[in-house]
Amino acid sequence: MNLRSGGRRREEATIELTPLIDVVFLLLIFFMLTSSVSQQNQQAQSREAAIKVALPVASSGAPSDAEDPVVLTVTKDGKLMLEDNARELEGADLEDKLLRLYKKDPKARILLRGDKSTTHGRVLEVLDAVKQIGFTSVDMVITRPTPPAP
Repeated sequence: MNLRSGGRRREEATIELTPLIDVVFLLLIFFMLTSSVSQQNQQAQSREAAIKVALPVASSGAPSDAEDPVVLTVTKDGKLMLEDNARELEGADLEDKLLRLYKKDPKARILLRGDKSTTHGRVLEVLDAVKQIGFTSVDMVITRPTPPAP
């Protein structure tokens, strides 16, 4: 005598692998994309911070959304450096480099980092040279004030 409870066959529980593999691949793609973006941000920050300057403090600035900007730095003693190059740029050398950059990408974003101890006139000279070449987007880099500790 063969008695079955309810007369139904029990089905075995199985796990479908196809949706699981899809989810794993989507997670893998997500992590690969986010890690490459964070590496680009770290490279841009390290390029900006390669030449140490004491940036002026201001609270009215907005974050720059520039992708791969050209960084010009005016040091405390008025020397001008392009990107993280340790060589000082002057006069025709500066104009030549800026002109080559402009021919390569006329819509390039310029980040101007001026030490707060340098003269205002020196920063304006550099700004004027950049504008005369034809660049239309120049951002001044600042430091945000730190809030007082409670």
